Amino acid sequence: MPTSADLLLDTSAALALLVEDNTAHIAVQSACTGAILGLAGHASAETYSVLTRLPGPNRLTPLAAANAIRAAFPRSISLSEEDARTAVDVLADAGIAGGAVYDGLVALCARAAGVTLVTCDRRAIGTYAALGVDVRVI
Repeated sequence: MPTSADLLLDTSAALALLVEDNTAHIAVQSACTGAILGLAGHASAETYSVLTRLPGPNRLTPLAAANAIRAAFPRSISLSEEDARTAVDVLADAGIAGGAVYDGLVALCARAAGVTLVTCDRRAIGTYAALGVDVRVI
């Protein structure tokens, strides 16, 4: 499913970009400057969930979180119906199981779009690699 995004972000990179006191904020901001951004798959819902439950002054209202996501990531994508139907088989063939399945779904979106996936989640790198996704680790 092609997209006009230059880069897709997973939840870890999206949060780093949106939360100014995140330790990776400046690095992600620098990596994304000038690019048209999108979120891959359910990273949009995950980002919204985290933004609305952050502690203290970083917590956003539901409306503010939705607006921030929409403004920062105008080219977010989801799996096509066919890719969603075959995702479990693709993940199984790659040996991906447990919690890594959610990283796998994000990776499948980026792979289908043919767009580099930006992440701050070193734990997910193996899953992204197993699915042949071009990844930029911040």
